[in-house]
Amino acid sequence: MIRFPSPPDGAPDDLKTAIRRFESGLYRNAIDHLLKVLATSPSHALAAHYLVLANRRLAPRPATKPTLVWQFPPDGAWETDWLRELFGDSISGEVVDNTWSKMIDPMIVVDNRLVPEKIAYYRDAFRHGCRVILVHLSDEAFKDDLGAYQYCDAVLRNYHSERLAAYAAIKQFPLGYKAGFLRSIADKPATTRTHLWSFAGDANKHGRAEMLHAFNQLPGGFIHATSGFGAADALPTTAYRTLMDETLFAPCPGGWSSLDTFRVYEALEAGCIPIVERRPGFDYFTRLMGSHPIPTVDDWRSAAAFIRTSQSNDTAEHLRLACRDWWRAHKKNLKGEIAAFVATALT
Repeated sequence: MIRFPSPPDGAPDDLKTAIRRFESGLYRNAIDHLLKVLATSPSHALAAHYLVLANRRLAPRPATKPTLVWQFPPDGAWETDWLRELFGDSISGEVVDNTWSKMIDPMIVVDNRLVPEKIAYYRDAFRHGCRVILVHLSDEAFKDDLGAYQYCDAVLRNYHSERLAAYAAIKQFPLGYKAGFLRSIADKPATTRTHLWSFAGDANKHGRAEMLHAFNQLPGGFIHATSGFGAADALPTTAYRTLMDETLFAPCPGGWSSLDTFRVYEALEAGCIPIVERRPGFDYFTRLMGSHPIPTVDDWRSAAAFIRTSQSNDTAEHLRLACRDWWRAHKKNLKGEIAAFVATALT
């Protein structure tokens, strides 16, 4: 679990004893003391919480693989293809709920926009004895209510958080590519790509005017500016993939809050060389994924200068292949890590 509630001042002695026994791995003894508390106070929430935990520790490991439960329709969602690639054959199947009512043991619940009203579902699943792995998406601004975490055996989430990285039961993973972007085709070498660099998206977000000003000094670029996020003039996913297949360097400015964006991983999927930002004292992509070959800059003038010195055929192709091969290996390792993370949480 993400956290264990502590007994308040004045808690019954049997509850304090039960928690000490629980911490020592004496689960049966802890259960005896918890039942004494509940016999006199049937609605004691903390005793009931620890009773579920103790019984779960003594229960056998689930014999079946977890079911992937979507709390929003996967058709049309951006993360669908990426999550299906990551979980692969480590799940038994998929269920679309979207009502926060399915109780399956064990289950991997895919959810976003966590609000206090959703906590009841996770609490009820916990009390029903369901082992739950939560996949928490879209919390870029770190504004979601994390109250549901305490009822989950583990959490997988996007957007690296320094605070949450300290929890062993929380694993953070990259945004990945949007649904419909993946293609099973050979990527083009540097010498046959049409565009030295390209950018398609909202040019009005913070820092992007600076990026475009720096890159406009480089010949061989292509820009498709849109009027806003998700606007009608945005490139369809298939057209954007075609653009990436013809692009060598892909500048990847941050989103509204985080430096992470789908375009980083889409560039890697298409065999481009993404260029990402870091902030003073905060090298986001290294903290999220470890050592990597992706060019990382402090400002976009440095990025343009980097391209000028790296665009020769041999240099660019060597870097392109380094990024492509690293990404393929990283995905393979990440899938294994997630499978092990889930298995450990459900043990």
